[in-house]
Amino acid sequence: MKKKREVKDMKTAIASYLKANGLDELYQERQVLSKWEDLVGKPIALRTDYVTIREKVLYVELSSAVMRDELSKHKTRLMKLINDEAGFEMVKSVFLK
Repeated sequence: MKKKREVKDMKTAIASYLKANGLDELYQERQVLSKWEDLVGKPIALRTDYVTIREKVLYVELSSAVMRDELSKHKTRLMKLINDEAGFEMVKSVFLK
């Protein structure tokens, strides 16, 4: 007798696949970083050359020294924005370059 297959919606199936392959955290990071302009605003986003998250550290490379200095004063707020968007503690520290 054939075993019945469990029917899942596409979102659940993809989430299960990502988790099984250890890609769920990377996927969540990419989802949050794709909203970078919405999170930090257009002026900062325009001056951002590179942004990534590695080992719970947010790395941001900016083309403007003035913007980098301003952002360095608001690292805690930036971490909170990212973590609130993710729904968990995705970032523990920020490195600006």
